Amino acid sequence: MNHPSHSSTQSAAVRRSAFLQIAALALCPALAVAELSAQSGGPSGLGGAEGAEAPPSSVALSDVTLTYSFSSAGDIERNGKLGAAKTGQYEFAASFSLPAPKTWRFSSALSWKRYEFDLTGAVPLPDKLEKIGLNFIAMKDLSTEIGPGWSAMLMLSPSFASDTLKLSGDSFSLMGLASIGKEVSPTFSWSAGIVGVSRGDMTVFPMLGLRWAFAPDWSLEVGFPRTAVSYQVNDALSLNVGARFIGGTYYVADAPAAGLGKTYLDYQEIRVGLGAEYQIGKSLSVVVDGGITASRSYDYYDRDVKLDGQSTAYGSLSLRYRF
Repeated sequence: MNHPSHSSTQSAAVRRSAFLQIAALALCPALAVAELSAQSGGPSGLGGAEGAEAPPSSVALSDVTLTYSFSSAGDIERNGKLGAAKTGQYEFAASFSLPAPKTWRFSSALSWKRYEFDLTGAVPLPDKLEKIGLNFIAMKDLSTEIGPGWSAMLMLSPSFASDTLKLSGDSFSLMGLASIGKEVSPTFSWSAGIVGVSRGDMTVFPMLGLRWAFAPDWSLEVGFPRTAVSYQVNDALSLNVGARFIGGTYYVADAPAAGLGKTYLDYQEIRVGLGAEYQIGKSLSVVVDGGITASRSYDYYDRDVKLDGQSTAYGSLSLRYRF
């Protein structure tokens, strides 16, 4: 097995550190934003570091990701069984690099997500939930201001999320993040910050993430929405095991049951499973993932109506093209 050189290991650690700063966002498309971080070069690669890429002189498309995933049918309960639901999920994300002054990196991403629910029984859920959003990211190298390895990030993400995808004030949400992080060594980095969201049952919460390459080809990532242990089999294939959060807050205009119209629904699902990413040639990669949903919930928090879902199986397939 070919182990990476010190320089390639350091580059990977830098990219992973930036990913952990951004991956704390539950409302952000994780795959697309991770690529934005990698494109930015990470904390110590932001401004003039030896070997770092210069910021683009114009807007440049970085990558496009297409994802399909599903959760198999499982019981939905509220003071007893109401019925069952299985879920199909479709996602599209495109990320961009933007011009930036020295010591800065600017990035953006456009994302679309759709959940389709196949319901049986008297389950008071919409047939679908849909979201479209933008992310604007600014990363600043703080090596001069604080010391080597330090960086900061600001993110602003406006979006529209509802059961109809109508662009209205009711379906509009704004999320912001501010964080600071440090690459302590080529194998360890951390970040911490605060997230604010204009919609949802919890609108302000802290974030903390770390990445530790604890052995050759092995790494541990701790954060939200993803925590995982990864193993790099070779240059083309990596494997991982971990947990991931999916979901968000959606405006429900059309009442799926009496008293549940014109309100908000928090949808949350925690998936635990195995995954693999395989690089096909220089630009295209395939990501597969499968396991169980350890937790599912659907919370109309303004109406004090919460539905709990039993564990089910899930599977996911993504295609990613890097430019």
